Amino acid sequence: MLSVKEKIGVAISKTMSPDTLEECFDREHFNSYEKEIYYSYNSKGFRDQEWPEDLSEVIWCVGDSFTVGLGQPFEETWPQLLQKKLGKRCLNIGEAGCSNDMIQLRVNEIKKYKPYLIIVMWSYPWRRLVDGKNVHYDMKDFGGEKDMDNFLTNYHLCGNDTKIIHSIIPTKWSFDKTLTSTYAKMWEKVLEKKNINDMIVFPQVDHARDHIHFDIKTSEIAVNLIIEKLNNIDNLSK
Repeated sequence: MLSVKEKIGVAISKTMSPDTLEECFDREHFNSYEKEIYYSYNSKGFRDQEWPEDLSEVIWCVGDSFTVGLGQPFEETWPQLLQKKLGKRCLNIGEAGCSNDMIQLRVNEIKKYKPYLIIVMWSYPWRRLVDGKNVHYDMKDFGGEKDMDNFLTNYHLCGNDTKIIHSIIPTKWSFDKTLTSTYAKMWEKVLEKKNINDMIVFPQVDHARDHIHFDIKTSEIAVNLIIEKLNNIDNLSK
């Protein structure tokens, strides 16, 4: 279940939807982006190198396309920057369009490996796993309150029996700015009322080539906050 089956065996490519000239949100930005990008996948279908045989000390980075690093060079994705700063192997378990339902299932599957650390970057709350497939927002079927309840269910299903750091992708920008503004306000209420005080929230300060996802400056902000959180957890456990 960990694998992203449709990516296994895919040849190296220089674009990936929506990181294409036709689908990007700013063609001028896309054409002026100077860094070289290519997408390649390991034998499990993730945009990562092959996994080491010994998984006892690796860090599992689980998320959606912001974890994949759409529109970014591979070496500038947040899992890769974290790996360089910590000197520990970070596995990129990111899937484009991944729902929080799937993210939660992956977190619990990872637990069978007795992980050293899992870092979750939760996705948009309106995504769902339906009949084994990730689907996007459908107002007729879901709705804001149900979306947030679903997120909270997945969050709590991750449990506290494993060292996990939680974060969410930036919520102040998305395909629908009005919708995102509504959810940004909802996030504030959820984080306040549900006492989810361990959630890392960070701003998006730059854009990747597709002008949807974040680029290296935002990756660095996220990584620095993750390391700060990790240091606090380790200090408390001593």
